[in-house]
Amino acid sequence: MQREVEAAFAEMLDISTDIDKAVIFGPGGVLASNMDQSAHDVVLNEAKELVKLGEANAERMGSQPLTQLVVEAGEGLVLIVREVGADGMTAVATAKRGSRVGLALYDLRTCLRDAREAMKAAASQGEGEEA
Repeated sequence: MQREVEAAFAEMLDISTDIDKAVIFGPGGVLASNMDQSAHDVVLNEAKELVKLGEANAERMGSQPLTQLVVEAGEGLVLIVREVGADGMTAVATAKRGSRVGLALYDLRTCLRDAREAMKAAASQGEGEEA
């Protein structure tokens, strides 16, 4: 699973000029990152808190579950894209001011989708080898 996520992550960083630092995590922790490892705990905790607040707001408004969030900060942007579900992955990224937000969100969503598809393919290939 780790290898598939890292491959999708590396491809995203190659094509996305708007994403600076990013981390992908799932229920078990960090799956891929170009951030300093010492920042992981803080980033994950802050992202989880933002998602929790967004989810509560979406529920209160009778809206669909939160799948993406953009936070404008003084020096740039924080972007969060997530899969809904217990085993869903989340991508958190930073971008500079003036970045193309829509394109950066698309790149993050594509990364999660590609990682999920690669993980499914690897799992089904592994099942076929066992048979």
